[in-house]
Amino acid sequence: MFKELQVAFSEHTKIFSKNSKSLIANIRTGNCIFLSNEIVGIYKRAEEKKLSFDELFSCVEESNSRELLVKVSEKLDVLKMWKHNEKEVLNMRKSKISLDITNNCNLRCRHCCISAGDNLRGKELSTDEIFTIIDRMMLFDPNDVTVSGGEPMIREDFFEITEKIRSVYNGNLSLMTNGTLIKEEATAKYLVQMYDSFSLSLDGYDEASCAAIRGKGVYDEVINAVKLLRKHTNKISLSMIKTSDNIEYTSLFRELCKSLDVKPVIRLFEPVGRGKELYDKVTVDRENDPSCINWNHVEEKFVSKKLYKYKPQIFACQGAISEFQIDQKGDVYPCPMFMDEEFKLFNILDLTEPEEFITSRKYLSSNGFFNFSKYLPENVPHCSGCTKQLLCFSCAAEIQRMMLTGDIEKRCAEYSNYFDMYWRDYERI
Repeated sequence: MFKELQVAFSEHTKIFSKNSKSLIANIRTGNCIFLSNEIVGIYKRAEEKKLSFDELFSCVEESNSRELLVKVSEKLDVLKMWKHNEKEVLNMRKSKISLDITNNCNLRCRHCCISAGDNLRGKELSTDEIFTIIDRMMLFDPNDVTVSGGEPMIREDFFEITEKIRSVYNGNLSLMTNGTLIKEEATAKYLVQMYDSFSLSLDGYDEASCAAIRGKGVYDEVINAVKLLRKHTNKISLSMIKTSDNIEYTSLFRELCKSLDVKPVIRLFEPVGRGKELYDKVTVDRENDPSCINWNHVEEKFVSKKLYKYKPQIFACQGAISEFQIDQKGDVYPCPMFMDEEFKLFNILDLTEPEEFITSRKYLSSNGFFNFSKYLPENVPHCSGCTKQLLCFSCAAEIQRMMLTGDIEKRCAEYSNYFDMYWRDYERI
């Protein structure tokens, strides 16, 4: 029991107070809870006086109030909000890893964020080198691994690599593929035996709309792959990148996915890789631009569905904490959206003592992590002193993009409406 321990909030716990209540949020776990300012004030005073929980509870004479404070303290312990939870949080977080085994690709999609197939990311590794990466990858203690590329199935040793992963890892394994190399049912059946889920890209609802992004003839090949896989699994998602140029197709795309009985995924356009060249030729989708949102309508829905009773989604980026991207050279990055050289944490093949380096998280002192951390809300000049910083964004890449485009101040001004809704006393309206 923690009662003999000192009352102290975790360094990852942020507290934002307004009106009569406070939002207590842990940016490492994503957990959050609303408490009254009165209770938060009690904890802060106990923290200043360096009281233990037992000493705090003994200060409350009224039994019902004391019992309430004990229950709230236990709830915060479950949510890992206390200083004494930090080591547990560090150890409990299983890792999510995306492993690119190649940068080669048989397609040249116009929006590709890593410019796959353009030979821009260096040499391909041998089978033995990929095997070494897989062995060392296990030091991250992953429970979710995605094999990607480039097009991963273009490697002649793809099946050997798959077998190697499964020989050392029994967690969730996903395959991200363009689907064009899944041509026979035997291949699909094998893949379903080895992989738990599949993510394929289509970027359209018919041949013409798909060909505009991914090339002629790709549509039929992807649909054929989906049908072959679907005979053996329902864990399939099909995605498209949304811009204002194709927003009218999203409903048709969803209808197609429904007919195929797969999960539709609509992705936002990212102006990186070949996407940089495409950025000036398309208009980024503004459907979710806060300047286009009717906030009166949003608030009506917020009240009618009593969403204010629920916890908001907060910014809890796991980049370089429990999420990692390993490219085809063995370079490790915080996530797939931060794969420029300036964000490189280390090369997994260059480590002389990989177990000690990875398990002690020495990469957190790297220049790559320092550069990445500039895009976390607490380090962004416009956001660092703002009480609303955890509700405006869900991804560091989103912050990076808006800093580059100069839209971050506009975004914050608009999203302050969303933040304020959680602090209004709708029960009295």
